[in-house]
Amino acid sequence: MKKIIYALFLIVSTYCFALREVDGVLYRQYVNSRFGFSLEYPAEILFMQPPPENNDGRKFLSDNEETSMLIYGTYTLLPINDEIDDSNFLKNVENNYYYTLYNDYGNANVTYKVLKESKGLYIVSGIINDKIFYKRVQLVANSEPYFMVFEIEYPIIDKDKYNKIVETIVKSIEI
Repeated sequence: MKKIIYALFLIVSTYCFALREVDGVLYRQYVNSRFGFSLEYPAEILFMQPPPENNDGRKFLSDNEETSMLIYGTYTLLPINDEIDDSNFLKNVENNYYYTLYNDYGNANVTYKVLKESKGLYIVSGIINDKIFYKRVQLVANSEPYFMVFEIEYPIIDKDKYNKIVETIVKSIEI
């Protein structure tokens, strides 16, 4: 019996901590147990920080803390003091898209933006304070709808390296 338990432990451990290589970068899977989404992150480049008390997501930082990445779930996108109608989640996506453009990135050079309100998705990317930013928000319309938010900010000088990383991360997102 001990051998069976040990074998199962090895299989589960291997699966949970498996690394996948893409273009010479090793990726590890992060699974959010509270909201049920996952993605792969560059395990030797961005380091997972301790979880918040509510376990809504994680922050990842580079060694020099010049690059930061956030991945989290939330039931609302707008600041708490703004009135929202939680029954109209798609309108919440559109409102937050414009809020993000004009409040969060009003002083930025926005180079890419897309709003797919019918799919509950928006993406905003560009340059602010000598860094490239990328923000992707996706409505997950299940029995308890929520928004999955992915944000990353990195130095312009590292553009070639991180553009490929962002592409790999986005392709790996599972909701």
